[in-house]
Amino acid sequence: MNPEDAAPQIVILSSIEWGAAWQRHQMFAAQFAAAGHEVFFVENTGFRNPGPRDLGRLWSRLAGPAGGASNPRPAGVSIVSPLVLPPTSGAFRRANAAVFIPRLLAQLCRLGLRPRPVVIAYFATETTLELLRRLDASVVVYDCASNFRAHPRVPADFPRQEAELLRLAGLVVCDSDFLLRQKQAEHPRVVQIHQGVSEDFLEAKPPRPDFRRFCYYGTWVPDLDPAFLIALAEAGFEVTVSGFCKGQPPDWPPSIRRLPPAPLEGLVKRLEEFDVFLLPHKLTQFHLGVIPAKIYEIMAMGRPVLATPLPSLAPLKRLVHIADSPADWVRVARDLPRTETAALREERIALAKEHTHAKEFRRFQEAVRGAWERNR
Repeated sequence: MNPEDAAPQIVILSSIEWGAAWQRHQMFAAQFAAAGHEVFFVENTGFRNPGPRDLGRLWSRLAGPAGGASNPRPAGVSIVSPLVLPPTSGAFRRANAAVFIPRLLAQLCRLGLRPRPVVIAYFATETTLELLRRLDASVVVYDCASNFRAHPRVPADFPRQEAELLRLAGLVVCDSDFLLRQKQAEHPRVVQIHQGVSEDFLEAKPPRPDFRRFCYYGTWVPDLDPAFLIALAEAGFEVTVSGFCKGQPPDWPPSIRRLPPAPLEGLVKRLEEFDVFLLPHKLTQFHLGVIPAKIYEIMAMGRPVLATPLPSLAPLKRLVHIADSPADWVRVARDLPRTETAALREERIALAKEHTHAKEFRRFQEAVRGAWERNR
């Protein structure tokens, strides 16, 4: 960024753990490290009070940095598992400010953090703001990849916290069109950058022409609707759910196969087994800002995808099969041998080639460089 300081340190205040499904948080961290930056990846510091479904994640946190993580840890990335209280009450926030955040900062210093890092924050909480007050950042980047203000368990004072993060940020990054428009009304410097796709996905074998093997892969969360998958299974299609399950799993019928998460390096081989991918998101205010992180992976493999009508998928309606009821999903699925063409497959792959990890990271890096130079 500067010939005298070509690789400033990067601190990522993540909203997920390193071992979670691979998303932009880990991808950008790995890319910055590959570009010669020292990266400090601070795992999720909390947004809400934990419940019983969080026990596994909390146990992994207590096991140590990246405890149980299935994702590789690239050279140059230090993963920090912070022991902090959720920032959901005044007492917790005071304890964090007095005890736990100073401990976290001391841990970062022991790992080699110096003053004036670039800080990339993924959500606005009192913990994030307190860290930003003390980190002496050269520039703050707000990578807004979720519509947190519409989260069903959003803290009451989240609007104030996000306004403060926007005031501190020299740059705001969004992925979906919805978030882009929202943040352009609130900040003078907003850019749209997608997560992108690893080029490994471009080497995937083509799907089989009968389109019988359907898969949802990634983390299954309560914001997804199992009724769409159950309808496909009851109609005679082979349906698989591959990946983690967050919270109580649905009552899947025996006809739906469950697979554990595939390691990142084996994901393409796992997915080549399937002909069609599934995005059964419930349509909520929170999901107005969601663009599925895996969409360009699916495009790169040329496969069709069945999706519910997320606003973020509207620009891709020629390449994505969108239907809003389980019965309509079954109808579309039965038509795939007739409606899918080689031309559609090639168009999807061509689109993915414009959104590889390397190209998206260059866009991100250039935007951060511009913000860093303005703040210098």
